[in-house]
Amino acid sequence: MKRILVTVVAILAAGCASLQDKNPYEEPFYAQFLNTGSELDARITQTLASLRENPDSAVLHNELGALLVQKDFPKDAAREFERAVNLDSRFYPAWYNLGLVRASQGDESGARRAFRRTVNYRKGHGPALFELGLMAEKGGDFSDAVDYYAKALRHNPELLDVRYNPRVLDSKLMHRALIEKYPRSHARDSAAFQHAPGGWVEPERDAPSRQPTAEEIVTPAPPVTDPGTQTPPPG
Repeated sequence: MKRILVTVVAILAAGCASLQDKNPYEEPFYAQFLNTGSELDARITQTLASLRENPDSAVLHNELGALLVQKDFPKDAAREFERAVNLDSRFYPAWYNLGLVRASQGDESGARRAFRRTVNYRKGHGPALFELGLMAEKGGDFSDAVDYYAKALRHNPELLDVRYNPRVLDSKLMHRALIEKYPRSHARDSAAFQHAPGGWVEPERDAPSRQPTAEEIVTPAPPVTDPGTQTPPPG
């Protein structure tokens, strides 16, 4: 009986070891759908090949996640973004991408944590600040939302452009954010810093004093007197 138990345990251990050793990028579930011949499928296939060689690259995991979002595999994309930040906790692009995917899946608390991590590692990350503003506005925290929006616009004014950021239409507080942002931007834009006027020439600086060399020192000649007034030498 003991021999049977030992054999079973050994088989289970071997099975677990084989699962751990198996590279998850050898044949992922979504690989069966990479058959359209599109550029997107080719890029996913290439990134998978790179990850088989270098599975500890946060950059490659983030790249694969972004491609899988385009392929409409959000759960697999989120897993790649999580792997990226697990490998490098300061890799803020993956935190931001993870926040977007979590928000799209209705995981607001998880998205908020990811966006806050993004801002923690990249203080002026305008899109993450904007997303935090949207979440605060949705939750009724209008004061926090306006503060997030103002900071986002301060660092990235293009967020007001609907062509660049269509989600700006989802907010009803942009006017308040602009008012919040106005004093600082107005003070900066109205400061008329001046340059040197045309034709201005800097005055020459005094040359540093130096001691004359021995060759430059001239012994003064004795004073010349009128010969008629000279006293004759004693005879």
